[in-house]
Amino acid sequence: MDRQSAEAETQDESARTPSLLRRRPGFPMLMVSIAFGAVASGILNVANDLVAIYALDADATQIGLLNASESIAFLFLAIPAGILLDRVNRIKTMIWAQAIAGMAIFSVPVCWALQVLSYPQLLVVSFLVGVTGMFWGMGAGSALPGIVGGDLISVAFARKETVDASAGIISPGLAGVLVALVSAPFTLLVAGAANFMAAGALLWGFRNKSNVAIQSTEPKERVSFKASFSEALHFTLKHPMIRALTASSSITNMGLAFGAALETLYFIKVLGFTPQVVGLVISTIAVGGLVGSLVVPGMVGRLGERKVLALSVLCLPLAVTLIPLAASVSQAAVFLIITSSVLYNALMVSYNATVYGLLARYTPEELMGRQQGFRLVFTMGPVPVLGIVGGFLGDRLGLQAAMWIWVGITACAALPLVAVLNKSSRESEPAND
Repeated sequence: MDRQSAEAETQDESARTPSLLRRRPGFPMLMVSIAFGAVASGILNVANDLVAIYALDADATQIGLLNASESIAFLFLAIPAGILLDRVNRIKTMIWAQAIAGMAIFSVPVCWALQVLSYPQLLVVSFLVGVTGMFWGMGAGSALPGIVGGDLISVAFARKETVDASAGIISPGLAGVLVALVSAPFTLLVAGAANFMAAGALLWGFRNKSNVAIQSTEPKERVSFKASFSEALHFTLKHPMIRALTASSSITNMGLAFGAALETLYFIKVLGFTPQVVGLVISTIAVGGLVGSLVVPGMVGRLGERKVLALSVLCLPLAVTLIPLAASVSQAAVFLIITSSVLYNALMVSYNATVYGLLARYTPEELMGRQQGFRLVFTMGPVPVLGIVGGFLGDRLGLQAAMWIWVGITACAALPLVAVLNKSSRESEPAND
């Protein structure tokens, strides 16, 4: 009877969660801003590589360098960014990040129209987009607990993923159509405009609000950079759960960076996809993300965060396996790629939601920015190298053969979690009365 009462109470709380989130000051407009950001990212993910391939005739190595330039900021700037976000107005920082990204993206179609667009410029723009995207993502992650409160963090993250995925469903497909109609460089005009709309939504939504998400939670006596650095590093490396989650995420991201350097070329040159089909495939990323975000709350409620995390990380390599297999069954290639995309991204949302929930639970709020900074150094720092390695091996070994390496890297992501999840599961078992 007690168990039934507990289950009923849990279901009642789940039913009230959406209304509770909507009543949190700033949360609805944060979701609107995230939706515009998803539109910008969805278009950019399609158009940026296509600009390099069609407008500048880039090869796999150059695509790898282009992707690396976008993620290299995490290696050098994530820690200072985390310390900064624990000291400043997080929402204003996010607004400036989106505005700068919009201006950088606008420079590409402008220079294309003037016939002065070059590959080095694309590298610079990708770097700026990576830096601003890092501040945007870290700012949102640091602000979210303060906006919704500790009791709603996991559900709020799932809602964030739902909005992100829903807005991203149509944008890649739209990008493919726009590329065919007005060329890849001019398609970036829409992405830049979406960045400005994301900044505007935050500016409007938080204009009169004051809470921990806006004003950072730094202590009254500001500590030095060295002391902040030391405190966050010690916390990140000492805590066994955070250490394991960080290592697993690092391996997963390395595999994703390796594959991202190859995917677009693989789709076009090996599978023979048109830009419209590439846009359709990338649209399914958002479909998978939406599916994952909708099922995660129920799965976590039934199985618990640790079991959902284990299931997600174990199934990820199976989803990646379908990509190199698609070249062997050309008639079903589109079906296999779409299936892989939906499954992979549903699992990634499930993986990221449970990781974020555990991280937020174990991390004090005043350390959220710095903890994210150190975690991003470890999880995103190797990404540029793997992007370059992926492009290099794609040129040397062949695109299909290199895809199998992605499968192997992804399979290794479960290893750091084995011991800590088993130990945590045993420790969390209720004692017999």
